[in-house]
Amino acid sequence: MPLHLPPLSRRQFLAGSLAAGLGVLHYPQRLSADDSANPDHWTLISDTHINQDLATVVRGINMADNFRRVADEILELPERPAGLILSGDCAHREGRQGDYARLAELLEPFSNAGWPVHMMMGNHDDRANFRRGFAQQVPQQPVLEGRLVSVLETRHANWFLLDSLDQVNKIPGLLGPAQRHWLADALDARPDKPALIVGHHNPRFGNPQENNTGLLDTDELFALLAPRKQVKAYIFGHTHHWGLARHEGIHLVNLPPTAYLFATGGPIGWVDVRLAAGGATLELRSLNPKNPAHGQRVELEWRAG
Repeated sequence: MPLHLPPLSRRQFLAGSLAAGLGVLHYPQRLSADDSANPDHWTLISDTHINQDLATVVRGINMADNFRRVADEILELPERPAGLILSGDCAHREGRQGDYARLAELLEPFSNAGWPVHMMMGNHDDRANFRRGFAQQVPQQPVLEGRLVSVLETRHANWFLLDSLDQVNKIPGLLGPAQRHWLADALDARPDKPALIVGHHNPRFGNPQENNTGLLDTDELFALLAPRKQVKAYIFGHTHHWGLARHEGIHLVNLPPTAYLFATGGPIGWVDVRLAAGGATLELRSLNPKNPAHGQRVELEWRAG
């Protein structure tokens, strides 16, 4: 399953089935009797691209410095969210073991502050090196052979964390039949609560697989998501672009990068999420407060069903 990094101060920070390898984490209304964290409040980041050399600069950006700035902003929130989700491309290019060692160091402030962190695979990650870098946190028995997937159950919605890494340092992504089957079964077992699907790769509807830079089995994925009315959103990164759209009533949320942009003008930063009974509120936080998207608040209303 994706790495679930528990806070140092609260190793039993939630009820769950990690040890059994079931890949299900349950966030109760309160995480513990003395916990101030809000289980309906989450923070999302993507495309951190941490290099084992923290001085590395790409497109004029030092990725480690950006990560530190985003981390500082999140950790300084007046209310502590339930956790942080990183939707892939944790590492830079080939996902070297040293990249994950440096990432672990950068994540220490979250653990020290009592924050759980959930990390996923992108096309610049490497599962084997990821496992080596976080050997004590990744369960020995995966939920799905060859993939890192899991479910986070909360009061107002369930998060389904996918693994779209196909080939390391190759642009397209792929879930594959086994993962789609797992997802269908996991959704069918949880029909009564909104489902938020998180992957790394962007959907590319109806596109031929040749020269595809997004999710190669997009059509197959949405063929199983669309009729399951509990599915309300698909959240992803990969494009280094902030954007919102819909497909068959399902919200498509493209997270901004934490590292660098492919095209100038967009925001670099993170997204603050607050879940409610009928939807969610998203707020875009740009590292550049002068960016037009900074502070943009979006109310997502869930489709019926």
